[in-house]
Amino acid sequence: MRQVALLLLAIAGLASNAAAGDINGKVVGWSRVFLSPEHPGVVWVEGLPTKPVNKNEPVMAQRGGQFVPPFLIVIAGQTVNMPNEDEVAHNVYSLSAAKQFDLGYYAKGDLKKVTFDRPGMVEVLCMIHAFMRARILVVPNPYYATIAVDGSFRIRNLPAGTFTLTFWADGMTSFSQPVTVPQDAKPVIVRVSWASSSAGK
Repeated sequence: MRQVALLLLAIAGLASNAAAGDINGKVVGWSRVFLSPEHPGVVWVEGLPTKPVNKNEPVMAQRGGQFVPPFLIVIAGQTVNMPNEDEVAHNVYSLSAAKQFDLGYYAKGDLKKVTFDRPGMVEVLCMIHAFMRARILVVPNPYYATIAVDGSFRIRNLPAGTFTLTFWADGMTSFSQPVTVPQDAKPVIVRVSWASSSAGK
């Protein structure tokens, strides 16, 4: 296991009394192979009060013998639509700790829904077609961002306070780092070390 030195540059700017600022960050010192559509990276904030459930219902379809999209981020409490757009039947299920479900067999044109109420990673599988795999990352609140290929990210409209930033990337070991969003516009610089591993959490 090799250690990859990272620099997270977070600049919190004053936006309003309710939303003190944004976190503008950049993760550096790692290969771009770990940040791509095939190898996504996500950062989110923990330690904030619970907000009302997002009523938007994302879609993860069965299409062409695949889950589309193969990776989806949802907020705890959101419901995901899982329509079958294939000519053949599927049986979508998960045994993950964050969410266990079995939708049973359903044919083309049928729609099943799943509500993801706990944060965590959910592996989505098909009982009929073992090659079909997808993942749904459930984050605790709307304060999250995908990490761009160049390592940059931005989380907007955070209230002032001290929180925990949690980082996850495919092929890397996840980690958490405290961050303080001030009432003023002073930059926040956090130096961390991210250990490379063969599989992310």
